[in-house]
Amino acid sequence: MYLDLRPGKRKIALGICVVFFISLTLSLMQRTNRDQAIPQPLAKCWKLKELLGTGNVLENRSILNHMSSSDKELVHAVEKWPLEGEDRKILAQLLLTQECPSQPNATALAQYRAELGQCCNASFWLAVTKENTPLGSDILLDGNAGKKIKVKTELMDLLPKRSPFSGIQYDQCAVVGNGGILQNSSCGQEIDQADLIVRFNLPLMNCSVDVGTKTGLVTLNPSILQEKFKNLQARRKPFADALSPYSSALVFIPAFSFVGHSDLSYRALYTMEDFGMMQRAYFLNPHYLSALKKHWKDQGFHPPRLSSGFMLISVALELCKHITLYGFWPFPHDLADQPIPHHYYDNVMPKRGMHAMPSEFSHYLRMYAQGVLQIRLGKCW
Repeated sequence: MYLDLRPGKRKIALGICVVFFISLTLSLMQRTNRDQAIPQPLAKCWKLKELLGTGNVLENRSILNHMSSSDKELVHAVEKWPLEGEDRKILAQLLLTQECPSQPNATALAQYRAELGQCCNASFWLAVTKENTPLGSDILLDGNAGKKIKVKTELMDLLPKRSPFSGIQYDQCAVVGNGGILQNSSCGQEIDQADLIVRFNLPLMNCSVDVGTKTGLVTLNPSILQEKFKNLQARRKPFADALSPYSSALVFIPAFSFVGHSDLSYRALYTMEDFGMMQRAYFLNPHYLSALKKHWKDQGFHPPRLSSGFMLISVALELCKHITLYGFWPFPHDLADQPIPHHYYDNVMPKRGMHAMPSEFSHYLRMYAQGVLQIRLGKCW
């Protein structure tokens, strides 16, 4: 095909070309300016997932170069904290995470929910029930390999017919750890707005401004019954008094993790009945705990034992549309380098070697970066 451009048409064509090239140049200039205008925190966030997976912010000079002077001062202060290498790495990851806004990612949460539902199914298996544990079957202890308990009539009489979570989904869930980071946080009102509020080991509810007043689920480790309530062999009223702030809560007891915990857990239920308490008590199912441990081991995470916090956050990933963590903080200082107690109500340290709190916290940071949950640190206002 031959294209004939007479002088008039040539001028029109030339004009069109000039306009096109001017438009293209302006477009490229606008794109360059837009790229250069990306806020520094957003530039840092671009590498967040990679850093949370493999890197160390303290050693990544390209990230440090993008930080403001105040951020760099904070990083250098953290470098001097008396923490082991892995803990320092996790804290450094947190410094980056705090500057990176995380948008809820329903797709990522749905993937967690599907994977956990397939392997563990908390709505069916979390509690020992008549439905999932028939008379005459064996309960395998998840903390003592090879040990088992035969399900007899005495136990069956204590079990509910079915799980309290069958067919239930919550909109807003607050999982409230006991960390000293909650002190002076003013998070109580925000916590109490959640549809399901989870707490651990009957914590003191002596500061409602910081921790709230409501509870939907609370755990009760048999070790608490041993240490604080003398195995319920003497006066039982102190135990009843400790339960009184949780009148509407589901009380979950890991009765079948270690030898000797089952009888103590039965006594806890008998005490609740004798005192006419309103709480409903459930035994954590070791089948669920073992399946959950295997799932996270397959994901590359295998601490000596999953903490109650990590376990209940996994439950929340199945049952909740939106999850916010409060009071999870594995370090002795806050981000302002101020010392804080281990718990918001005392400074009693845990036994070493049982749980891997900093490593678990690193997983929470990954979930935050993926938009799966929110983490509240510092003040809520």
